[in-house]
Amino acid sequence: MSLFTIAAYIAIAIISISTILTLVRFFKGPSLPDRIISLDVFSANLLAVLAIYSVLSEEKAYLNVALIMSLIAFVGTMTFAYYLVQKREKSKNYDQ
Repeated sequence: MSLFTIAAYIAIAIISISTILTLVRFFKGPSLPDRIISLDVFSANLLAVLAIYSVLSEEKAYLNVALIMSLIAFVGTMTFAYYLVQKREKSKNYDQ
């Protein structure tokens, strides 16, 4: 086993711990923006694990899956952000 392989497995373990902590923040988050950010970080962690696994298994198809997942995660995050902005503007209009 090479040093690169050992480092990749260690990286997967560390990112997995980060993913678990992100899930805790998602379920425990006090507000909706906190949960949206944790969901975005969760998807980034999954993409990192998928990319590392793709390198370890020497399978390029996983990188295509990671690319599609990143696009979907980005669109989802932007949709939630747009929703929050619209909700805030609507509440300001009601206050006036």
